[in-house]
Amino acid sequence: MQNLTWFPFSVAATIFFGIAMAFYKLPAAKNHSKYAVSFWQLFIAFILSFIVFYGFIPLTNIATIIYGSLWGFAFLCLSLLQMKALKEVDTNMLYPITTSLSLVTSVLFGIMFFKDHLSWLQIIGMLLVITVVYLFSYKGKKLQYSNEILVIGLGIIFLSAFGKIIQKFATNNVDIHALQIYQYLSAALFSLILYSFIHRKEFKKHLFSHSFTSGLMIAVPSFLGGYMWLLALTKGPFSLAASIHSLYIIITAIVAYFAFKEKLTWEKMFLISLAVLAMILIRIG
Repeated sequence: MQNLTWFPFSVAATIFFGIAMAFYKLPAAKNHSKYAVSFWQLFIAFILSFIVFYGFIPLTNIATIIYGSLWGFAFLCLSLLQMKALKEVDTNMLYPITTSLSLVTSVLFGIMFFKDHLSWLQIIGMLLVITVVYLFSYKGKKLQYSNEILVIGLGIIFLSAFGKIIQKFATNNVDIHALQIYQYLSAALFSLILYSFIHRKEFKKHLFSHSFTSGLMIAVPSFLGGYMWLLALTKGPFSLAASIHSLYIIITAIVAYFAFKEKLTWEKMFLISLAVLAMILIRIG
């Protein structure tokens, strides 16, 4: 019988990530600066990573810093775009679309650059993704989103795939514990620089406000999810752990329903289920 010690960690990671992603709605819901919230989110995650993974700092090399910086910048941009999009779009529509398309992008990148092979299960999964995206995006023949949201969505898809690709390179070359520290450190520094430019005339007003609370609510489950994910990967098979991780969009939809009163119709739940199925087929394919 296969060892299932990885399973509880994978489930915990899915739950924590689902909660964190739902709370990306906080800046829009509470009218807080997304730049301030993003900084606190990343800075707090860095502090937690530094405390937990302090013993792995000696394993740092130049590659760790480079990979961490690339991921940190991409993740900062991704977080800001998601917060901006969630001002107009519900979490139960944004994440199923962008997450599934980002996964397709990652798979296609793997085929082109890592000589991965495309299985029939992955082909079926990609066709399901196309179906889900179309049904989410169109009402009749009318597109439901503005051009700005479409551009933001494309940015989210690209940055999400880019972050996964960076981590795929990094896991083969550096210690992933030390990487966690430099990922959040670089992201926090980039975020502080951006915040200082955007809010240079009112630096204290937004930074030392309720945005700290919003950042904390995102950072804690995000860090815990990342740590649980790390433990799951060290104990079990990537494909199965990643398939369970796809369920986070269900957790996000449920949390957003209760926390932000987002509408969760039967049609949306069906499409979310299709998106999860598509991602599982692509991952295990």
